Amino acid sequence: MKKVKFWVLIVVLVLLAFADGLLTFINTPDLSMEGNPLVARLGLGWEALAIANILVLALMFITAYYSYFKYKTIYTNETKFTAYCSQIIYDRTDMFWKGLIPKHITPYIAGLGFSGLYALIIARAILVFEWLCITFNATWANAYFTFRNTYCFGRVDVFVAVVFAIIGVFFWFYKEFKKQLNK
Repeated sequence: MKKVKFWVLIVVLVLLAFADGLLTFINTPDLSMEGNPLVARLGLGWEALAIANILVLALMFITAYYSYFKYKTIYTNETKFTAYCSQIIYDRTDMFWKGLIPKHITPYIAGLGFSGLYALIIARAILVFEWLCITFNATWANAYFTFRNTYCFGRVDVFVAVVFAIIGVFFWFYKEFKKQLNK
C-alpha cells in the first residue's frame, strides 16, 4: 500500500508541475506574468525555471522515497511525545524546546519527505488553479487575487506550502511516536 501511495503522489506532483508549466507558457510565453523570483526578481528565463523545477522535483522524490521506504522507526521507552522527539533527534529527552542543532538529521529528512510531498502538491494545485482562472478570465476570482496580493505578498502557494509542511512534519513525528508506543 505504501508503494502505491508513494507513486500516486509522485505522479500527481509531476502532472501538476507539467500543468503549471504548460499553463505558464500558454498565458505568458515571455514570462512577464510569472511570479517565480528567478524570473520576477532575477530576470532569468525558461531555462532557469525548468532547471529549478527539475531540481525541486528530484529533491522531493529523494526525500519522499527515503521517508516512505528507507527510514526505520526509532523505538524508545519514552511515553511523552516531546521526550520521544528529543530522544530520537538529540539523544536526550530534555532538548525538545531547547535544541537547535540536531545530533541525528534522518528523522527531519524523513519528516520533510513526507510533509513536503503533500505541501508541494497543494502548492502546485494552487498555482494551476490561479493559471486556470487567468486562462479562462474568471472574474469571480478577482476577490481571491486581491486577497493574495494584499495578504500573501502575491504567493499564496508558498504561504500554504510552508504552513502545511510545518504541520506535516509534526504530524509525521506524531505518527512515528504512536508507532513506537504500539510496538
